[in-house]
Amino acid sequence: MPATLPYTEEAFGILTDDDLYLDCVLVKPANLSDDALRLLRVWVPKYPLTKASTITCARQEVRSYGADGKIAHLVFDLRGTGESDGVPGDQSFDLDLKAVRAWAEERFGRINFGFFGFPHSEKSRVYMWPLRQGLMMESYYYHPGGTAVPPPSLLYLSSYGNFSLSDESRCLALARAGYSTYAIDPLRYLLHASQERPLTIQDLREDLHTLVQMLPSPPLIVARPLAAGLGLLWAAENEEVGGVLAIGRAQSGLAARHVFNNRREDFSLSRFVSQISPRPVAYVHYEGHPLGGDPQKLQALYDQSKEPRQLTAVASLSPNFVLDQVAWLENNRQ
Repeated sequence: MPATLPYTEEAFGILTDDDLYLDCVLVKPANLSDDALRLLRVWVPKYPLTKASTITCARQEVRSYGADGKIAHLVFDLRGTGESDGVPGDQSFDLDLKAVRAWAEERFGRINFGFFGFPHSEKSRVYMWPLRQGLMMESYYYHPGGTAVPPPSLLYLSSYGNFSLSDESRCLALARAGYSTYAIDPLRYLLHASQERPLTIQDLREDLHTLVQMLPSPPLIVARPLAAGLGLLWAAENEEVGGVLAIGRAQSGLAARHVFNNRREDFSLSRFVSQISPRPVAYVHYEGHPLGGDPQKLQALYDQSKEPRQLTAVASLSPNFVLDQVAWLENNRQ
């Protein structure tokens, strides 16, 4: 007899204000009733992708809570993609998001609710990178300005589950400065990569090595909280990385047991950060932000690192600040 899954899936349609049906799947813990739900997260596909790019993420997250969890995840197709109604060229995705929010309030009342990502950007292209059998990485590409051939590459890691419009503004600034900028929501990659088993350090190293071979040049990494830990580990384990900017909380981003094999391997960043040298590493304490990092822990990572290195505190992650930090990395690159 196959083991009972700790989650259930409910397929249905949501009707928009302009009378289109969005194809949806609600993934929730097996023992969760509607009135016991405490949090609903909605995975928004990046046009032109469909819910096939996010269903694994939802399953992985709900599985991690177990059958008695209180958090559910919704995946859906945007209009005109996958199984949803709509015609090519209709990108009124604000109506899709409005319909999903209205459905959630009608069914569950006033619960904690949030979208993971936004559906469309006129400034980037969406790619799926094949990293290994069964694993694709979702990436948002911003074409560089400038005349460098090949242009320098930059890998931008957003906060887990939240590649936002603010992230896009930073990526656009980096692209205008001449960088081939490839942005990812690391949580989407990590949940896909760990669907068969928790990831080892070797898995992470090999995945990035494969990705680097597809970039026009060895990249610098910019990593926001909680992705700062992944950025530092990738830089330490892959000499192809030219340097790393690690912003805010880092170690806690490597703690999820359903994603990282930290029951058998030591993911402590104190073991790795000294390996980044002679490539540069910059740490940023994001003041006033809930994931901005503990000054003492960031100081400890700085102390364990080798030159070239720097530690900065900032109250706002403006595009200009990020550009200045990346320029420091580039100037200290070996």
